[in-house]
Amino acid sequence: METAIVAIICVALIVLGGMTMSQGFLSSVDTTTLSLDELGDRDAEIMRTEISALTATWSSLTNTLEVSLSNTGQVKLASFSKWDVIVQYYTNSSYSVQYLTYTNGTLGSNEWKKEGIYQDSASKEAEVFDPDILNPAEEIIIQAKLDPPVGYDSTNLVVVCTPNGVPATKSFAGPSS
Repeated sequence: METAIVAIICVALIVLGGMTMSQGFLSSVDTTTLSLDELGDRDAEIMRTEISALTATWSSLTNTLEVSLSNTGQVKLASFSKWDVIVQYYTNSSYSVQYLTYTNGTLGSNEWKKEGIYQDSASKEAEVFDPDILNPAEEIIIQAKLDPPVGYDSTNLVVVCTPNGVPATKSFAGPSS
């Protein structure tokens, strides 16, 4: 009789331990599945995101670079403070690579801002749907102030990257001497 009670307690402990282990296993499988779903969603968003650089022009009068981009993908883009703008250019005396920071106000040295979002950036036809969001088929103009300024007769490059890592590049020329 005493061995039967010990056997019942042992079986109960084994069943309880097995249930605890299976609950931990199922919990870890659930967490992994959710992580894979999030990864798939992020990858799908990246696949649907595309921006194209239309123009990049340097103004030596104001030391500003103006870049127009088009949202050619299917994803609405915003959070401009999370965008990356990198300019590789030649000054009159050296080669410079600048990571520009975003600003909402007046441009300072090595800063960029959103000048505006348009249906057509060339004619500056204003956007009408979702203000301050770059919808598919809309265009954005960004302005950047570079210090030191771009050198004469140089070929340079600007890279603009969305928060999910989709880039657009465009070369631009320095002023003529």
